[in-house]
Amino acid sequence: MSMAGTADSPLDIVTKQFESIYKTSPTVFSRAPGRVEVLGNHTDYNEGVVLSAAIDREVWVAVSKSSSAECRLTSGIFPESVVISKIEPLKSRNRWANYPLGVYRTLLDRGYPVAPFNLAIHSTVPLGAGVSSSAALEVATALALCGLFGFEVDPAELAKICQSAENHFVGANCGLLDQFSSMFGRAGHLLFSDFRSLYHNAIPIAAGDVTLAITLSGVTHSLVAGEYNSRRRECFEAAKFFQAKNPEQKTLRDVSMAELKSAQAELDPQFFKRAMHVVGEDERVFSAIELLKSGSMKEFGALLYQSHESSIHNFENSCRELDILVDIAKSIAGVYGARLTGGGFGGATLTVLKTEAKDRFGETIVQEYKKRTGRNTTVHFARIADGASIV
Repeated sequence: MSMAGTADSPLDIVTKQFESIYKTSPTVFSRAPGRVEVLGNHTDYNEGVVLSAAIDREVWVAVSKSSSAECRLTSGIFPESVVISKIEPLKSRNRWANYPLGVYRTLLDRGYPVAPFNLAIHSTVPLGAGVSSSAALEVATALALCGLFGFEVDPAELAKICQSAENHFVGANCGLLDQFSSMFGRAGHLLFSDFRSLYHNAIPIAAGDVTLAITLSGVTHSLVAGEYNSRRRECFEAAKFFQAKNPEQKTLRDVSMAELKSAQAELDPQFFKRAMHVVGEDERVFSAIELLKSGSMKEFGALLYQSHESSIHNFENSCRELDILVDIAKSIAGVYGARLTGGGFGGATLTVLKTEAKDRFGETIVQEYKKRTGRNTTVHFARIADGASIV
């Protein structure tokens, strides 16, 4: 089978991997990018708004129909191939395999004409960097199965199918941000997503050559599950306070900053702080859109720093190491702004910078972080990329 691309292209790698395992050629290829959350921290489950970006780190999937009743999966990252011969229980003890299997099962349960398949995965999305390799794998699998079995699904609905697979099959309580970003990203643009209406729009960055840096703190998300659920509950409790006064105010999305501040004396102090972060993040997203339209990158970057300050003082989902990474980034010439990205409590920071500052940023932040914390860090540089597609 003649393949386009260079010798070491992801397309060639996943093709060779597929052919070496299954002794036949794949029928359909798809790719889906990882993503970064740029602004709009913890707003998605509050029916708020987010700015995110797809990045040029991708999951590639190759598939063919199975000649048996078995689904067979192999990954270039994990050594174990997976063979599933029954619809029930379908889950694998190899967690990575449950993301594509969950998409398959969700499509099956919703009446789409899928059948057993062979699948190979190649990924350039860094694991543990908070850029959602799981959603990229789900979206790439979903597109590949649509192509393989000859049916179409509205992209927004397909993103929701992938989210459902992660929520109900894998058992991870994610919002829709990750799948939406992977599906709808656009090179040279940030993706605006409204998680009440599911309206989305690409917002151009007029700054010229921009690079994103995802910098790992080395602090694991060991507390995320409990802390994430706690923050979510506190947001909902704050929203209940306002809904009791006005039934039209169903979530924090419906509360203005002026209304929130006027209610401070009545609202539980903890709930007030959580609401300050979420309501402030929604406002920062809308402000960022206007700044991007006018090319005001310095002011846009200031919003990232404000977001991080709110994470420290209001949402309390930062940590010393993340704060140090943001502080170091602030001192480096060519940096527009930086903040924690994703759930927080460890993980990574996002820095938006001029591409010409990449080397300077990488050297400085690694050296200074080691000096100030004794920890090593890894920096993943990425460009803003297009969303998922069948290749």
